[in-house]
Amino acid sequence: MLSPAVASAAPFTPGNVVVVRVGDGTASLSNAATATFLLEYTPAGVLVQTIPLPTAAAGTNSILTNTGTSTSDAVLTRSVNGAYLVLTGYDAVVGTATLAATTSATNNRVIGRVAANGTVDTSTRLNDGFSGGNIRSAATVDGSSFYAIGSNSGVRYVPFANTGATATVALNTTAPTNNRAVGIYGGNLYVSSASGAFLGVSQVGTGLPTTASQTIISLPGFPTTASAPSQSPFAFYFADLSTTVAGVDVVYVADERTSVDGGIQKWSLVNGTWTLNGVITGATATANGAALRGVNGQTTGTTVSLIASGSSGLYVFSDNAGYNAAPSTTALPSPIATATANTAFRGVAFAPVVIASATLASQAMPGLTVAPNPATDRITVSLPKTGAATVALRDLTGRVVLVPAPLAADQQLRLPTSLAAGVYMLEVQQGSVSAVRRVQKN
Repeated sequence: MLSPAVASAAPFTPGNVVVVRVGDGTASLSNAATATFLLEYTPAGVLVQTIPLPTAAAGTNSILTNTGTSTSDAVLTRSVNGAYLVLTGYDAVVGTATLAATTSATNNRVIGRVAANGTVDTSTRLNDGFSGGNIRSAATVDGSSFYAIGSNSGVRYVPFANTGATATVALNTTAPTNNRAVGIYGGNLYVSSASGAFLGVSQVGTGLPTTASQTIISLPGFPTTASAPSQSPFAFYFADLSTTVAGVDVVYVADERTSVDGGIQKWSLVNGTWTLNGVITGATATANGAALRGVNGQTTGTTVSLIASGSSGLYVFSDNAGYNAAPSTTALPSPIATATANTAFRGVAFAPVVIASATLASQAMPGLTVAPNPATDRITVSLPKTGAATVALRDLTGRVVLVPAPLAADQQLRLPTSLAAGVYMLEVQQGSVSAVRRVQKN
């Protein structure tokens, strides 16, 4: 049974920008628990609404506050299916001192899920991760489970509405356990880090793992020693801009430094190695990167619409240079919004969108099953009722990898050997009813 939503705001407008703000403006920011808000802006910088996150528990839903001075916290992500915004925080009343130093048993770490209609849910809790440290970021495919990261505890797999008394899965216990942002792109799981030999973006296992002992590998080309270019990465956004490179092939990384290579870095995958194409910097050399920590994007053809957030404001810009080329925008424009006194901006994402109810497995064609899952070469699609059906397959970027075709009489769907291992969305259409199921190819 779903947990009751703790709050509801107005529905978001697709194409708008949402930024996390800590602080209500009445008191100086400190390391204590601070009220947290989501602010929705138009791309022109018009404030549409301010959504307060809960400062008091309601039923199974928790408080979600953040520290006022931990600039690495409250990274904002959008679910792969576009339906939710996700951020992290702490189950701690406003004013709780030295918040990040508290234990997660005393002050559970919390994952907040915000739907396109404005409903806020903070029922997902952890009491076994990020104790005595920061929880910073979480990512999800469809809101039914999450990957969470922070300053310790590695990457945790957390089901939606996980209770504080229920253990979560530690995907890794070896370096890097101190991470800054997490994201899901092209069917794989990635984190950014700035510790030890991990000074950029890394991949966690293969596909979307849910079990322990995963290996985290720095993407080839990102530095493994303290040398430029990427030394202080935070949020990132992957795009697929080349027709000749399989999967995602460009990544934009927010680097908080206000010196050389600080700003939004653009990297392309060239012959198996990630290569820095250039950096979108601040307007002046003294504020080169504008202390950017949040970034998100939307891709149309070879044009990437980008948004970024940092200590100096909220930015909207684009890059239409395409794959393996210096970004067409070289300097940040003026911010569309800035944080007011005694507040600070944190993570940023495009507004969530309403999706068909069939997107979630429980909401269409009850009884529809796919097996085996994971699969290697074929799956059986068992329909809940007799009748013709068509099936198609998309990757997690939305690209069609198997065009719609009639389901065979034996209800088997063959997976091409050329199809890369990973997670895909199986679309089933029977009459006027459509449904989507998540499948994994090994």
